[in-house]
Amino acid sequence: MLQDTVFRHWYNPTPEQIASTVPAFLAELGGPTIIHLNGRDNSRCRVMVTLLHGNEPSGLKAIHQLLRLGCQPEVTLLLAVVYVDAALAEPLFSHRFLPGQQDMNRLFTPPFEGCQGAVAKALLEIIREAHPEAVIDIHNTSGEGPAFTVCVEPHTRYLDLATLFTHRLIITGHRLGALMEVSDLGCPVLTVECGGSMQVQSDEVAYQGLTRFITRPQLYTSVALEEMDIYHHPVRLELNEGGQLCYDHEPRLNMDITLPDHIDRRNFGVVRPDTALAWLGPRGIRVLRALDERGEDVIDDLFVEEGGKLYPRTTLKLFMATTNPDIAISDCLLYAVKETDHDWEATADDEADWK
Repeated sequence: MLQDTVFRHWYNPTPEQIASTVPAFLAELGGPTIIHLNGRDNSRCRVMVTLLHGNEPSGLKAIHQLLRLGCQPEVTLLLAVVYVDAALAEPLFSHRFLPGQQDMNRLFTPPFEGCQGAVAKALLEIIREAHPEAVIDIHNTSGEGPAFTVCVEPHTRYLDLATLFTHRLIITGHRLGALMEVSDLGCPVLTVECGGSMQVQSDEVAYQGLTRFITRPQLYTSVALEEMDIYHHPVRLELNEGGQLCYDHEPRLNMDITLPDHIDRRNFGVVRPDTALAWLGPRGIRVLRALDERGEDVIDDLFVEEGGKLYPRTTLKLFMATTNPDIAISDCLLYAVKETDHDWEATADDEADWK
């Protein structure tokens, strides 16, 4: 294994070189690592990124399984295992990021400060030098729910990549510093959310999808739109600064909002205006904000307070609803899209789009 200033590089490991268990494999990596695999056609390249969050192991498990099986990719493959330190911190796979550090998937825009910024910058440089035809970034959701994918613009190539994993695609205009937002990599970058880290099917989604990603001779085949469940314009429901939040099966005193401890069961379910989503404290709905893609608070368009409870104002579909209070406070409680936002705003499948 070779080492540059940031990443370790492991070239064409054999199945015999791969540790028998995922924890041992992770310990063997030891830090940010790029695994390089030759393909049948080495004139082309694909990139898979995972473990940007240390508590989201399904992508790593998929890599481990494929390497143990000795699966040969169709084209040159780079497997980037990024936030190994956070994943290794005891208990294993429990830290999204380490204390005192930041969310790794918010650091892919300048100024790339500190050690984490250096990792993000180095990863982008590696991807640019590889000239891949696609990049997928595999995650787990912070609550339970079905798999879905996320991209930043309506292009048929995202559809083709998404169908390798699931029939659900979110098109977002939010800009948070995530890897998928980087526009100068010369190819589509798709985020894959495999489902919760404790769900067995999440590991299977990652493994089966990654297998298809690395073995398909051609990725871009222009799938039929009717095969996809596509949503536009998600809104982030966030807690305003100083707000207090908890999860329970009944409202708690001295809390600004109490969310049901099974709120993640509503992920990708339809919620109608008669569905209570949470209990509100004395500050009411003003403890929350619902930010659209322009950063404007549209909470009064989508939510309403009635009888001390939070309700949808219109029929919504929720996703990324979490039961982790730390994530709810530091990131968001959930995303919501209007159930009617299903139209596919197609663009031409043009190579020039990826320059």
